[in-house]
Amino acid sequence: MASTVGKQWKIVDEAMRAFLVALSRLEPSAPTWSAGWSAHEVTAHVAAAAQERADLIEEHLAGHPARATRTWEEREPPFRALPGEQLRDRLVLEASRFERAVADMAADDSIVYTGWEMTAEQLRTHSHSEAALHRWDLVGEDETSRRLLSEPVLTSHALAVFAAIPTLGQRWTDARFTTRPVRLRSAGQPDVLVDPGSGLSLLAPTDGDLVIPLDPDDRLLILWGRCPSALRSPTANAETVDDLLVRLCG
Repeated sequence: MASTVGKQWKIVDEAMRAFLVALSRLEPSAPTWSAGWSAHEVTAHVAAAAQERADLIEEHLAGHPARATRTWEEREPPFRALPGEQLRDRLVLEASRFERAVADMAADDSIVYTGWEMTAEQLRTHSHSEAALHRWDLVGEDETSRRLLSEPVLTSHALAVFAAIPTLGQRWTDARFTTRPVRLRSAGQPDVLVDPGSGLSLLAPTDGDLVIPLDPDDRLLILWGRCPSALRSPTANAETVDDLLVRLCG
């Protein structure tokens, strides 16, 4: 497989750069932690999202009327159809376009992306979070994943996403794994309170509720519906996040 390691990536965001490095070491057909998705399909997903964000920002800055965000079913097939090296190059292009476009936004400016009115800073954080999470999909838990996914801003951003796009946070509003409040606790960070029927909130650590202690990177993965390998049951063939949380609550 041809490598893009030596190319001049004009990418500022650390998580996106780390995603590209991890990708350069994989065959397009490599399986990932995102069930049923190859490395090529994960890359197409990330590239298509970067393109859509760049398009929406550029259209907004040019004074075009606002439009709805295209669905992944609309935007991803052309990227999936690209050969592996071309797809990696397109990801670099679209990620660079996004970074240039978002840098041109004023601090108090915003666009609507996936139904959420987001500022430039929120858009940067969203892209950073997506790259960090999907890098984990590619390579799992290594030192880089643990460091990137432990950033407190990514946990607070996740809760903001779930509040703005309720369908993404439905698991936590329903909270079928518990009937009473549960705190997902990571040392040195606010607790994530899971309150059945209400969803998630960030609160200072306190006594009185059931507490599940988690490393901060594992907590973020769980919030986004992923099962950290270190927490998976060695006796289960497959385990969902709800299965995992039921076990941890026990």
